[in-house]
Amino acid sequence: MIKKEYKLKSVSDKSLFAQLWQSDNNTEAVIILIHGFGEHSSRYNDYVSLFVNENISVFSFDLYGHGKSEGKKGCIQSYEQMLEDIEVAVLKADELFPYTPKYIYGHSMGGNISLNYLINKTNNIAGAIITSPWLKLYNEPNAITKKVVSILKNIVPNVTVDSGLNPAYISTIATEVENYKTDSLNHSRISFRLFDSIVKNGMNAYKNAKEINIPTLMFHGSGDMITLHEASRKAAEANKEYIFYKEYPQMYHELHNDIVGSEMAQYIIDWIKKMN
Repeated sequence: MIKKEYKLKSVSDKSLFAQLWQSDNNTEAVIILIHGFGEHSSRYNDYVSLFVNENISVFSFDLYGHGKSEGKKGCIQSYEQMLEDIEVAVLKADELFPYTPKYIYGHSMGGNISLNYLINKTNNIAGAIITSPWLKLYNEPNAITKKVVSILKNIVPNVTVDSGLNPAYISTIATEVENYKTDSLNHSRISFRLFDSIVKNGMNAYKNAKEINIPTLMFHGSGDMITLHEASRKAAEANKEYIFYKEYPQMYHELHNDIVGSEMAQYIIDWIKKMN
């Protein structure tokens, strides 16, 4: 496996840390991985090796305000900025691997952004993989809370508060939970603007998933207590022509870091090779 690092320029004019895990052999497909809230792309190092070993290279970047990228932790300039930053990554992957099929892979908040990217952007993506998307939270805020946040995002958009994310619900594997807690690049801060944007666009993806017109795999664990698996199931059911939904009983939020991780990766690998 060959590993390389890059700097991408966000539409916000900030620098985004990016990296490539490349197969030693001819790359048959490229996954463009969009990580979740509060984490970063390097957390996927072991998981992506499963794909690279099958000649599927992986390109990823740390979202604005996350990991090694610039930007205040937990903040964004706009939701459109995040969609445009995915486009920056897609164009870089095209530059590195012209004429090679590209697959968007979005996890959690990254799944929210990726779904809206597929709905709203013109692209040459061959397919998509979405895991535990933030369409709705397991403990969805009530209408009053959403209204207050919607007001505050216009007054103090970049003030951050603790997200309340409980690391215990990341995985059923205790060592993975501990790894999450001790990772110095993880954070739990979220701005009013980011929270409001993700909640509203999660609902947009939920309602408009039927507009996706490329082959998409969607995975969720029924034991997820961070994002709501029923929302993923219903969104997929509204578009059975293009979205295949697979649910893992009792699994938690990070399926790739849970006991089904290798199984799910092999499912994705087989699907990609069949698509190609």
